[in-house]
Amino acid sequence: MTSSRRLRDLSSRFDERLGDGIYVADTHAFAYYLASRLPEEADSIFRDAELERCSIVLPSIVVAELIYLFEKTGNLSKIWEMFDKIELYPSFSISPLDERVLRIIPEIKLTELYDRIIVGTVILLKAEALITKDKEITQSKIVKTIW
Repeated sequence: MTSSRRLRDLSSRFDERLGDGIYVADTHAFAYYLASRLPEEADSIFRDAELERCSIVLPSIVVAELIYLFEKTGNLSKIWEMFDKIELYPSFSISPLDERVLRIIPEIKLTELYDRIIVGTVILLKAEALITKDKEITQSKIVKTIW
């Protein structure tokens, strides 16, 4: 069985949230959102999510990376701003790193483990797209990307 077929088969087993209106955001995307620096297309998706026209899912690894980044740069208030935004907008949610994502990871041929977890979340949720500027993910065409 080919890698792409295995990915389709794995994602089809998890139907509790079908992809209509679901987007996944990576670390850069949510950091840029918090800083009001997103490009127009990505920004419009976040604005739609604020109005509950779509949902944005943050893989737990994205939240963990942002905590680490904000701690490392001394921007501790950004940690709480991030959690406040997630709590403020019902259409923002955090997706756990669980067995369902872990079973998808071996089929994703990207260099960075973080990227594989994020892309695995996109596949699991059958999300419309991943909001990212990551070149390796974009060039891989494993999932649809928006920036």
